[in-house]
Formats: sequence, C-alpha cells, structure tokens
Amino acid sequence: MSLDETRTAAVHFAGCASAHAFCHQDAAIRKWLAYSIENGATVYVSSLTLAEVVTGGSRDVNLNRVLKAMVTVQVSDGIARSAGVLRVAARDSRRKARDLTVDAIVAATALILPKPVIVLTGDPHDIRLLLGDSEIAVSSV
Repeated sequence: MSLDETRTAAVHFAGCASAHAFCHQDAAIRKWLAYSIENGATVYVSSLTLAEVVTGGSRDVNLNRVLKAMVTVQVSDGIARSAGVLRVAARDSRRKARDLTVDAIVAATALILPKPVIVLTGDPHDIRLLLGDSEIAVSSV
C-alpha cells in the first residue's frame, strides 16, 4: 500500500522503531502520519507499544504530542491469544531463534482493525511473517 492509498486506511503505528523515528523528527514517518491524519485515516497504536517507547523523560514530549492524534488499542485477551497462535506458527520458519511475542501482538492487533490496514514498523520481515497471507500491508520506517 502506498502513501496515496492511505486515504481510507487504518494505520497501525507499530513498535519502538516507529516511535523512535517520529521523536527524532524522521521525515518519512512524519510524512506518513501527517498524510494519514489529513486524509481521514485512523492511526492506531498498541498499548504494548507505549510500554516500549515511553521513558518518563524529556523525549516523551514529542511522543505525547503525536499520541494525542492516535487511538490506543488495549491488548485484550483475544489479541493476546491470537498473538500466541501467530507466534507459534511463525517460530519454526525463522532462521534465528528470537522471541516474537511483541511483534505477534502488533500483528494480532493489526488483524482486528478495520480494513484496509497498513502497519508501519522497523521490523517488516517479522511482521510480514506473522501476518502470513493476510491482506494487511506492511511498510518499513
């Protein structure tokens, strides 16, 4: 999905890399978010992502500004259970062993959002792996 196709998309701001990029004025992520909001896309963030990025320090000022424009999706029992299934299914197809729990929660969250969805992430390979053949687009930031 391209930037032009976000007009009606749900944009899932996924993970530490995305938030870090925004807080450090990364032009690509700022463009995605500004365009998405201007064109009526709803921008979502998982509550788990907040745990990854909030520091309690001065860096949170920029983060808090952008979070005001997003909808926070709480990690429900359903999302957690779905993430567990996705994690186990993807685990054996990786070359290196690595805990996929956080990425699986991001993927499971994306699966419940209104379609179309694009996930903005610093880890597109693992997110695509977890999402399998779903129609959800993934973009690296």
